[in-house]
Amino acid sequence: MSSKLNKKKIISYKNSCDKATSWLLNFINSDGSIGPVNERLYYYRVPWCLALMGEHTVAQNKLNWITDCMFTSDGEFEGISPRGVFDTRYGSYPLSCLLIGANLLQNYEIVYPGTTKLLNWQNNVTGGFFNKLDVTSQDAEEELFPTCQAGMTLLNLGKIKYAIQVGNWLNNLWDIQPDIEHQLYHVSNSKIGLITNFSQDDQPLYSTKKDEPWQHHFNGGIAAAFLVHLYSATGNKSWIKLARSFQKFSMTTDICQFQSMQACKSSWGSSLLFMSTKEKKYFDWCIRFGDWYLENQHNDGHWENTKHWNPKPTLGDNIEMTAEFIIHLSNIMKYISA
Repeated sequence: MSSKLNKKKIISYKNSCDKATSWLLNFINSDGSIGPVNERLYYYRVPWCLALMGEHTVAQNKLNWITDCMFTSDGEFEGISPRGVFDTRYGSYPLSCLLIGANLLQNYEIVYPGTTKLLNWQNNVTGGFFNKLDVTSQDAEEELFPTCQAGMTLLNLGKIKYAIQVGNWLNNLWDIQPDIEHQLYHVSNSKIGLITNFSQDDQPLYSTKKDEPWQHHFNGGIAAAFLVHLYSATGNKSWIKLARSFQKFSMTTDICQFQSMQACKSSWGSSLLFMSTKEKKYFDWCIRFGDWYLENQHNDGHWENTKHWNPKPTLGDNIEMTAEFIIHLSNIMKYISA
């Protein structure tokens, strides 16, 4: 049974995206940058977001500023804004997101060197993406969500061979899960495989528990999103089967996940699965998330992270989250309204 997004929902979601985009535009600086760029690297999704919302000139100006101030000669996304956590974990993630926006805008000055650099982050044996580029031994960690984002970016750039390697990494990660009914372990390395031994304080960095709110509940959704794209690119039905498995993990997680804004990417996986399967369960999940985005949007249009994760968010933090949520909500409209 197929479903269709009704006109009232489309209007409410579109108005939410438009309001959030207007909020972002308030913080565009005269040089093309956005917000307090000396704070940290928080704006890696902004060109992607603005391109989706039709703000092409502003997005291009943003890319021009990045080229001048935040892009090295060998294609890395670094410069005047401190990379912060990306120097220790998730290192390829900002570049992966930037390349989506640059490719949408046909900014090949960023796309080509950036693609070469992005491939340097991939383990050419396992297919996963290293958390840190300067640690590429058997002890180097490879993590689910930056690996999946890199995979989607590589598909966007036509690098299908390397994206299939990401799919193989995800397939192996799923196959060796010891307790998938309760938690998803999402970090591995070449030496020991799946990392299951860690301190209690580090637990959310290494596994996603279904019955606790303060987890990285985005992992199942981003895996499903990448795998649906990989299925679309290859026609290999094993990828959409695996996408269903990761999305099932996300959709059978306790209601507590909605306490945390870290659940957001579940809507991404479900919207793409609905596009491919037309199954009502994915449609309904998207609507649940679409309404959740609206319920959590502030009156001026922006979104903030959960207070547990960030009790005193900065302007940079809010730009980061608002750009992401615009992308997710616009994806719901794009993939389930047809």
